[in-house]
Amino acid sequence: MAIEEVNRIKQIFSKLNINPNYLEHEPVLTSEDASRTRGFSLKQGIKALVFTYNNEWVVVDILADQKVNLKKVAGILDWSKSKIRMATPEEVEMETGCIIGAVPPFGHKSETKILVDNHIFENDVSAFNIGLRTHSVIINTELMRKVFDCLRMGSYPAACSD
Repeated sequence: MAIEEVNRIKQIFSKLNINPNYLEHEPVLTSEDASRTRGFSLKQGIKALVFTYNNEWVVVDILADQKVNLKKVAGILDWSKSKIRMATPEEVEMETGCIIGAVPPFGHKSETKILVDNHIFENDVSAFNIGLRTHSVIINTELMRKVFDCLRMGSYPAACSD
């Protein structure tokens, strides 16, 4: 199941000639757990959260120490601000192929819209789970910009976080 997402992300990095540092570690659920386990600050983590409205989906990538501003996200997507909601654990797994706590910022099983908060690019190095709660990657953030650009994802200045 989610090992497919791990392999898909590794293939994307390989095709782009990017060689990040892959980590295998104890299972982590929260961004705080992941930060401690990886030995990085919370701000260096990227969390990917799934939201839905009217049977449409979006993955919002923000710094792990931030909260998503749903009104901003709804405005960017022209979704109802009162009806956008966080996806349920079952919906997250259906849409991304991953369980909550393991969703990567890209490389999901479905072609899901992705919004990338530009605050991510303030860090020199980023870390995130890649499909399993036991698998992470540490990567130069400028290389993440290359990945997002190649995958034609939208990034917005401070558009997604509070």
